[in-house]
Amino acid sequence: MTIEKFKEVFRKIIEIKKAAGITPILDNPPDLLERAKLYGTRYANGSWGWASNIWSRSAKNTVVINSDDELKYEHKLLMVRVLEHILAQGPLIKVDGYVGKPGTKAQMHARVYVDPQFPDLAYRWKQLVFDAPPDKDPDIEVFVVPHYLGNPKIPGTDRMLMIMRFPFANYTIITASSYQGEVKKAVLTHWIFHVYKRGGTGEHAALREFSVKTVNGEWRRIIMAIWGLTGTGKSTHGLYVWTEDNAKIYMKEFGINPLEFVKDQVIKNDDIIAIFEDTVIGSERGAWTKTEDLTPAQVAMWRAAMSPRALHENTEFDERGYPSFKGELFTYFGAPNRNSRSVLYLEDTGYFDGDVQSSGPLTTAVFLTPGYFTDYAWVKIADPALAAKVLADGRTIGHPAQAKEVVGKVRYVARYAQPFTMGATNTDHVVRFYNYLKKRIKEGNPIEVYQLNTTGRIVAKYKWVKKKLGDKEIEAPEPILVPKNGVPKAVGGTRPSIEETELFLLQASRGAVKWRPHPVWGEKVLVPAGVPGISEERLAELDPVTHVGLDEFRRLLKAQVEESKYWLDINCPGLPEEIRNAMDF
Repeated sequence: MTIEKFKEVFRKIIEIKKAAGITPILDNPPDLLERAKLYGTRYANGSWGWASNIWSRSAKNTVVINSDDELKYEHKLLMVRVLEHILAQGPLIKVDGYVGKPGTKAQMHARVYVDPQFPDLAYRWKQLVFDAPPDKDPDIEVFVVPHYLGNPKIPGTDRMLMIMRFPFANYTIITASSYQGEVKKAVLTHWIFHVYKRGGTGEHAALREFSVKTVNGEWRRIIMAIWGLTGTGKSTHGLYVWTEDNAKIYMKEFGINPLEFVKDQVIKNDDIIAIFEDTVIGSERGAWTKTEDLTPAQVAMWRAAMSPRALHENTEFDERGYPSFKGELFTYFGAPNRNSRSVLYLEDTGYFDGDVQSSGPLTTAVFLTPGYFTDYAWVKIADPALAAKVLADGRTIGHPAQAKEVVGKVRYVARYAQPFTMGATNTDHVVRFYNYLKKRIKEGNPIEVYQLNTTGRIVAKYKWVKKKLGDKEIEAPEPILVPKNGVPKAVGGTRPSIEETELFLLQASRGAVKWRPHPVWGEKVLVPAGVPGISEERLAELDPVTHVGLDEFRRLLKAQVEESKYWLDINCPGLPEEIRNAMDF
């Protein structure tokens, strides 16, 4: 068995079945939803939902294989088992779609083959992407067989081998999981590589646009990308809009009506985007969004998630039979579910203009980097090398939607996209984005870069511990976690509300925020000294130095920088030294 032999045998199986008068493929069948309804849940509002056997992506059960030299016995065994199953199973469901706006340099034709027992996976993925001709050759293929096939272990580990990606042969194999995200992210992982080969950088970010009235009274178009791992608020802020209803909250809490300063709000994309020097292009026409704790205050998401057209996964129901996002009824491994999901039609948000491509080049980059110890609520990053390092670090806090083993832990997930990067390295993408930043500064039109502490704390309770980083041992802070509703949570400190963060983004975009140098990094990073609508007392609460003092803050930050470099050398080897050392002090 070789990488190419798998595809050759697959084609042979199709030919053998056809020759015998056996139907091998259901080609983009129009009745997928009707097939899926047989084992779906119909909610009182008319929408449908399904449950998956695994409720998060299986990143630790995934391998990337670049060449035949890397193929081990276990890989070949699972490849053979998949082919055996396809030969014995009834006709595979085949669905085709374009990822990336059709007709642009980001367009990629994806073809997904799904075991016929899982028509909902084929149907829901098809709703996310653009129509593509089923009789044309695809750019990439994904084979989805969610059964347990006597799966071997990943060579050298005790973890089951479930997913195999072959970036240079343009296909992925998925087994053992019926989680919708596994299919979606398989396609998008290939698309990130596809975008890089076409001169862009594929990023795990949402895309929104709006116009703001600057402090000079002029209207300015904001094209904002928001990076972050699942569970950090990427959908919350990427799909956020100011409305007459939530404006009442702002007027009550901050004495400011955001609608006086904003207009023409548009949602472009929720998840993965292609950034080129002259434009930003969304990957999908729909969104597959985590709906945990979703409330009507998040107007666009709520409207789409409560639409009769929404397609839910692992989503509970309330006493009336309507979809519920409270996390009170369903459990996963005995703990309350924290990864309900929904396929949403962007049109149903009420803020989609039908075009996933931006109206111009990127103006604003927002990194959602939740932390426990050193993070302000919001900062502006003026130094492009330090901004590139923040992207390369991908520092975050583990959430159940990422994997249940990482909940509450500080993680370094390069570019917030480590599991979705192959073919071109994280370093390749970071350097390309760094060059974008430098070029825009040179042109006198810099991209504004912000880092937000969304789901973290300022400052959580912690203890100093000895931590092994390879052969080296350092002293590092560790948050004190306590179970809350079955989920480990940090205690102590504070964090900004959604409205406070959105008010900051609005005022920063207007040029209304007053800045001061970071107490350690100086002019490289700017800290809010004044945000119209937010009191000085509240800004002080959102300042970590208020809680720990400058000496302890420097000690905490030094430990963070030291640990980040350890992970950078693993996840982003070969970074230019000016990026790797950008946070040194």
